[in-house]
Amino acid sequence: MMRIKDLFPDASGSGRVLVLGELLLDFVPCDSDMRLSQPGTVLKTVSGSSGIYACAAAGFGLDCSFIGKVGSDPFSQLALSAIASRGVRTDAVVHSDSGQLGLAFLEYLPSGRNYTYYRDGSVGSQLRPEELPEAAFTGASILHLPGMLLELNDSMRQSCFRAVELAKQNHVLFSFDPNLRKELRNDAQMRQRMMQMLSMADVIEPTLDEARIITGCTEISGVLRALHAAGPRLVVLTRDKDGALFSFDGQILSAEGIDVPVVDPTGAGDTFAAALACCIEENMQMEDAIAFCNCAGTLVCTKRGAIGMAIPTREQVLDMMRSHPARLHAESLQSLYEKEHKHEIA
Repeated sequence: MMRIKDLFPDASGSGRVLVLGELLLDFVPCDSDMRLSQPGTVLKTVSGSSGIYACAAAGFGLDCSFIGKVGSDPFSQLALSAIASRGVRTDAVVHSDSGQLGLAFLEYLPSGRNYTYYRDGSVGSQLRPEELPEAAFTGASILHLPGMLLELNDSMRQSCFRAVELAKQNHVLFSFDPNLRKELRNDAQMRQRMMQMLSMADVIEPTLDEARIITGCTEISGVLRALHAAGPRLVVLTRDKDGALFSFDGQILSAEGIDVPVVDPTGAGDTFAAALACCIEENMQMEDAIAFCNCAGTLVCTKRGAIGMAIPTREQVLDMMRSHPARLHAESLQSLYEKEHKHEIA
């Protein structure tokens, strides 16, 4: 059986996982029917895509450092202490005397989750390229960042590209999650920046919907071909209730979804990506890797509030793997293409 590190023979060995991003504070309604325009009780929880990833990675046993910026405000102190208490290294975090942490207010609509952000000028979005801890990249094994950072402002965008440059200089594997946000910019320039990042990534973890937006393709085979053509050796597509798939070297390995009661999917994709980092670090077999990631992402959906509440432990993931044996399917990318275009071929 193929092991996941066989795809990356030039990558450095096991080491620290670096995650770049912005910490946020989420305000989640305790009553799913409550709207932002209504009074009611909310749950205050530390969040942010990169923060969730970092806490999940540390929880799975990885040596993980968060790279970002916080202020001296109480919310910044809360966020930093929250990730540190879960085993995330914070020595690479920049401290500012001004600015405050960004806030996100969530409501559950019939059409899905809706976020209202208060993050314009937030301290976490003001990270500058020269503030990156270059020494942290020496001996690191993986750099991960979410694509929504590219749409915050020019300073954060430059920091992202500089971080990838440092990763490449140090033979650090680059993991990229497009993490598109409808609340942020979505136009041709956004897609161009996404494709630029994709061209430098070793592994990417978009949802199927995100991948369709970025590539302009509809069929899964077309999406995968376009993404691989951009550069990544391993393309991972998450498909909500339909599970996930790994695409590599012309082969596709898919795992069916696991039927669980969904409470809140916030952080599922970030936790899935962190689980993938764990699989890479431990050089798991492909079949074990997709099963581990699929269970990790699924478990997040069963609880509300990501950091400290919904992120599963490694033991919980392994328990689900035992209680819900993975239903896997393997086929070639060419075979999938022929199935999707059988009428044209006929």
